[in-house]
Amino acid sequence: MDIFYYWQKFEQDLKNGQVGYFGSNSAKISELKERLPKRLWVFKTPKGMKGSVQLLGSLLVTDEPKVAVNTEYQNLIYYDPFSPESVLFADVNAPRRVEGVTRLLQHRLLHAFKSNFQGDVGLQALESNVVRELEAMSADWDTVQLLERVKDRNKVQPINPFARSR
Repeated sequence: MDIFYYWQKFEQDLKNGQVGYFGSNSAKISELKERLPKRLWVFKTPKGMKGSVQLLGSLLVTDEPKVAVNTEYQNLIYYDPFSPESVLFADVNAPRRVEGVTRLLQHRLLHAFKSNFQGDVGLQALESNVVRELEAMSADWDTVQLLERVKDRNKVQPINPFARSR
């Protein structure tokens, strides 16, 4: 099982170097975390395309934070922004890709689409069959390591700079 995460503040978070975790005051993150997900698949709605989603990237989930976390949220899930497995996809705005991702997820996450991904519906379990389809769909897409898209890389420092990434 992996997790669908609707990353509403994608550009803002990358600009501010706020990476390594997602938080919520709802317990849904904790419930999904208990199912031991491997990855967070991150999505958002492309500008001017309400009712569609674009696949932004795939992030490696970790048990512990890899960066200092300063947040008011009660419930957190961590991912490793330093891992080569935490990637963002190139050409996410390509109409063919948006259509394919939307078509794949629309009937599986119907309630989320109807609710415009607000609140807890922007965070969903992705069962193995959907994960396999996402993996197959994105297998030949170009990727960049997440930190390559962070505006000020100095804002993202490991908690222990001598620790090795897993």
